[in-house]
Amino acid sequence: MENSTFSLKQLQNWMQGMLVHHEPLENGNAEVPVMVEQVVNSSKRLSAVRHMDIYRYSYIARLRACMQSQFSALAYALGSELFELFADQYLDTYPSESYTLNTLGEKFPAFLEETRPDAGQEEKETWPDFMIELAGFEYALSVIFDERANENSTVTPNNTPDELLVPAPVLHLFHYQYPICDYYLEYSQGKEPELPFPEESYCAVTRHNYKLGLFTIRGAQYYFLKSMQQGNTVENAKNDLVKTFNFSRAEVDKIWPEWKKSFIEAGFFIAKNIKGP
Repeated sequence: MENSTFSLKQLQNWMQGMLVHHEPLENGNAEVPVMVEQVVNSSKRLSAVRHMDIYRYSYIARLRACMQSQFSALAYALGSELFELFADQYLDTYPSESYTLNTLGEKFPAFLEETRPDAGQEEKETWPDFMIELAGFEYALSVIFDERANENSTVTPNNTPDELLVPAPVLHLFHYQYPICDYYLEYSQGKEPELPFPEESYCAVTRHNYKLGLFTIRGAQYYFLKSMQQGNTVENAKNDLVKTFNFSRAEVDKIWPEWKKSFIEAGFFIAKNIKGP
């Protein structure tokens, strides 16, 4: 480095401008109007500008790879070229501001909504809605995987009394206008799914020993589980179903043993701890 008079903050801002904001290398930036050669050393084989170019392209490639990893199903659905175009535009609009790349795609679903090709038009195309929902689901999965929660490894018996059942610490419920969970599962199993038609769908996601479980559920099951997540007991959740779906109480009671068994086996429920006197 030919000039050591720059502060650490100035050098950090300069480097960020070069890597993230794509400012011309020869002009530096407004705060530190310096040439690359004043900050980066040349070598016998490569100039300072070439060294900076290599580092910058490697940095961008790493961000692209991270986006590809976080949104692999979306990249498949869009195709690699179109996904890379969206990803590059997103990274330029919302550059990384965190020390970790885990949150790099946090604003990507909102960005896809903001930049949808039919924005401002009265008649909307349907495929952007699917892509936006899929992007939101994939990012949610990454958040759920890293979620901090006190998971209980104890197996909940199927004969646990209803009054002791509570939702598992990691249980997330999703409601979409497309079959997002089914599409994601087919993709993750290597089945190369086609773009789906609109179809209202419901999904539950659990985590056990840092392994995610994805389950397609019915609308009534979604609202039943939502009711329990809001603090209701099994009995109160049943009453909510009767009111919401006009089911008879006899119908709900008849289907409940089957639901209870499948919910416990899927990890939706755990047994509430009962403290002694």
